[in-house]
Amino acid sequence: MIGRALDSNNDLIIEKGQFKTVKDGAEVVQHVRSRLLFYLGEWFLDLNSGTPYFQQIFVKPTNLSLVESILKSRILNTPGVDKLTEFSMTYEGGSIRKLSVSFSAETTYGTINSEEVTINV
Repeated sequence: MIGRALDSNNDLIIEKGQFKTVKDGAEVVQHVRSRLLFYLGEWFLDLNSGTPYFQQIFVKPTNLSLVESILKSRILNTPGVDKLTEFSMTYEGGSIRKLSVSFSAETTYGTINSEEVTINV
């Protein structure tokens, strides 16, 4: 698989007038990151796609087992991901309000080690 490379702000990377690309394991990592950062209802062409942050994750009272299940499912259902080997999440409330997800996984292209995705609300 080959995809267009994204920077830390999820913007396309252009070098010398050409889109930079990622492939194989790096593309799987980028796809997982994009899936975790993609909010349910964000894309007007498919309002049923995305992670249900406002609908099920950032609600009170928070059901941590449901949140974990949703996030693990988003990772495991990413094309190229075969097995989730490590998973952890932390949530900072108050004025900061961010959710951090760390994971390692086995993919079609090898191992993803200790990737972290932070979702700011």
